[in-house]
Amino acid sequence: MTRVSYCLINTFTNELYKGNPAAVCLLDEKFSEETMQKIAQEIPVPTTAFIEKRQVDFSLKWFTPHMEIPICGHGTLASAFVLWQQGIVPKEHTITFHTAGGPLHAKWQHERVEIAIKTYPIAEMECPSALEDWLGCKPVFVGRTELDYIVEVGNEDQIAHFEPDFIAMKQFPVRGICLTSKSKEEGIDIVSRFFSPAQGIDEDHVNGSSHGALGPYWCEKLSKQQLVSKQLSKRGGVMYVTPHHDKVLIAGAAVQVLNGELNI
Repeated sequence: MTRVSYCLINTFTNELYKGNPAAVCLLDEKFSEETMQKIAQEIPVPTTAFIEKRQVDFSLKWFTPHMEIPICGHGTLASAFVLWQQGIVPKEHTITFHTAGGPLHAKWQHERVEIAIKTYPIAEMECPSALEDWLGCKPVFVGRTELDYIVEVGNEDQIAHFEPDFIAMKQFPVRGICLTSKSKEEGIDIVSRFFSPAQGIDEDHVNGSSHGALGPYWCEKLSKQQLVSKQLSKRGGVMYVTPHHDKVLIAGAAVQVLNGELNI
């Protein structure tokens, strides 16, 4: 019997029981994808990240309880936080993660973890009638990235009070649907909610990867170089978003909640 230790990290928050939780497993040996999937099913959080040490850097995979996923912003942030907090990597050093989608880099900046993700261009599209019916209102803007629908609605209250039909979402050929609007809260630029039952996550508490699209979209619209973005899920979370030409920097706080151990 092999024991696997893990840490539970809440990301995009410095408060316990807020933000988006991720489990982080530091592997001393290579595990099969089947084993990693079983571990993710046992740990009751949206995403479990698996880190394996390489010669000078790390490999990284993410699993929901339902499936392996190609990108996970909060799982990457949590993984970097664990490596720094445990002293495995000095905080002044950049961490490189090798993933199925290419390398990801993380830095410790101003007591936050900053990760660089790819930019996801948005192609504007006509709103499908089924999507408008699902929303229950006429959107301001609808676009599609290679992963998601990005939907701007008229105001923050529409997002906060929205009750999605997750069964109806099965008809949409995307990873998820991100609803967004300008914020009415001082110090916050934009708000959003992200729904992704296709990945086994009805609503993501705080979604980082969607900001690879939201960052450039809203910075251009608001004539800003950096955004403060708030997720309006029940747990909530805040991230700092800085778009560049070919990447988007996403920064957020993190806090460790517990250590655990599994027998496999």
